[in-house]
Amino acid sequence: MDLPLYEKIANQIEQQIQEGIFLPGVKIPSVRKSSKQLEVSVATVLQAYSLLEDRGVIKARPQKGYFVQENSLKLNTELPLKPAKQEQSVHALLHRLLHVSQDENIVQFGAAIPKSHFLPIRQLQRSVGRLMRLEPEICAAYEFTPGSLALRRQIAIRMLDSGCQLQPSDITITLGCQNALMLALQAVTKAGDTIAIESPAYHGVLQAIEVLKLNAVEINCSTVTGLDLDQLEMANQQHDIKACIVTPNNQNPTGATLNHQARQRLIKQSNDHDFMIIEDDVYGELSYQDKRERALKADDVYNRVIYTSSFSKSIAPGFRIGWIIGGRFQAPIEHLAYVQSLAIPTLTQTAIANFLENGAYDRHLRKTRATYQENLMRCQEQIKAHFPEGTQTSNPKGGFLLWVRLPTSIDTMQLHAQALEKNIGILPGLAFSLHHQFSHHFRLNYALNWDYNTDIALKELGQLCHQQVSKN
Repeated sequence: MDLPLYEKIANQIEQQIQEGIFLPGVKIPSVRKSSKQLEVSVATVLQAYSLLEDRGVIKARPQKGYFVQENSLKLNTELPLKPAKQEQSVHALLHRLLHVSQDENIVQFGAAIPKSHFLPIRQLQRSVGRLMRLEPEICAAYEFTPGSLALRRQIAIRMLDSGCQLQPSDITITLGCQNALMLALQAVTKAGDTIAIESPAYHGVLQAIEVLKLNAVEINCSTVTGLDLDQLEMANQQHDIKACIVTPNNQNPTGATLNHQARQRLIKQSNDHDFMIIEDDVYGELSYQDKRERALKADDVYNRVIYTSSFSKSIAPGFRIGWIIGGRFQAPIEHLAYVQSLAIPTLTQTAIANFLENGAYDRHLRKTRATYQENLMRCQEQIKAHFPEGTQTSNPKGGFLLWVRLPTSIDTMQLHAQALEKNIGILPGLAFSLHHQFSHHFRLNYALNWDYNTDIALKELGQLCHQQVSKN
């Protein structure tokens, strides 16, 4: 028997509430608006809303409209946060990570996002507020590629610390470092080409490879010495490698930093074998040393390095402001950036440029890096105390990511699912390789407000590891 029209509408709205389109306490469309949207009479909508009230889904407020009941339904938006099945794909895992990273109830060891405590939010808030008061027209203006001159000038000044002598015209502003990496790959490769990548590798690189239909040769990346250049040499003899993506400073996820001799050798290899180096230096500013490590680009005597970075790890992840130094590929990169995004948000670029100009960034970095180093020591102590014998961790010299190697009997996909049931998020090692490696590894973010609850979460994670060991 076919349902009455008003009941179909009520079911449709209830489904939208279950799916999280309308959250508890939120006003739903007015009777007149729903009447126009659904092309039905006002009387039919009133009947549907009355039925939803009877079900306890919505509640009318005099002269205000209809609102979703605060405790009416358990939303389906919670579903992505439930433990994943072990057989899920890496894509599904990463998709879930994005949802989990927004949940304040979960201890965020998984996502490489610093807690707001480590970001200069108040300074940026003042900068944005001042801009909106004094220059409200800034929101109406496009900042076309290559981006804000003021910001590019400030980046050129900051790059002096990394050993790079640049002009603002050498720099193109991007929508974060991932966008910069994509632009670099698009400029130097085409579908079917082969590139070399670190293994384990930043998962965003793996996704870019798939989207651009590239082939990848995984080169071992040690937690101590970084990229294995002997293996890269062999790969170049066996394959026509067009580019090598490398993070020389505080690699994600291992935390490794290449030494001076390795950098010189890598640059020479790129010239000898005619491939481009795409440098990801997004963690370069977060070195624990008094002076940050040089960028690979600083020693680029052959003009073989395309440099990428962003402020997402140190100033404002949500602003999505990165940059790329394309060298010999600067012109095609700028063209690709223009075609793909036309312009970069003006307000955020100007706010960051002002923040950099007033000198507050260096003070912010000194404080943040010191705290990260303290957190690292505390994190390693907790792992040593509570995890199974044989557990090993990296020893990064900067950044805020720790690579954890567990006994081979432990499956970190299963650990991920079990930990999520206890509101603990980690990122399993399978997310860092194209070839299902690192099944007993995971990455841990220690840019957290470290407190008693964080210690307890890490202890519980260790207990879950012990349970797997005892079962095997």
